[in-house]
Amino acid sequence: MVAPPNYSLLLIMACFWLVYLLVSTQLVKPLGRVLDEREARVKAARERYEQARQALEEAIARCERELSVAASEGQRARASLRASGEEARRKKLEVARGEVQQRLARLADELDEASREARAALRERSGQLARELASHVLGRRVA
Repeated sequence: MVAPPNYSLLLIMACFWLVYLLVSTQLVKPLGRVLDEREARVKAARERYEQARQALEEAIARCERELSVAASEGQRARASLRASGEEARRKKLEVARGEVQQRLARLADELDEASREARAALRERSGQLARELASHVLGRRVA
């Protein structure tokens, strides 16, 4: 007696290929497309990031150059203002020195005049005191 052929292997193979076809078309290919799209978006995002980073670096470099220029202009302006302020201070000092010298000269003249007047008054008064002392010592009036 001959055993009938076993068709279960053919049935398992048919199920395998059917499942393979379903998984391939319904899961693997759509998942591959999603991953490809994701990779494309990541690549585009990286390119945009690089462009933005380069733009930022250029903007920072430009701002640093502008800041450097502004700082040097500020230092020049500060130096100019300092020089003009120093010149104005020197002029005021010279004017003040001139006024002080004039006032000192006037005060010296006034002091000399007062000294002369005091000496003259002292001479006159010392003469009077000498006559009074002589009159008192002698007991008679001396002229």
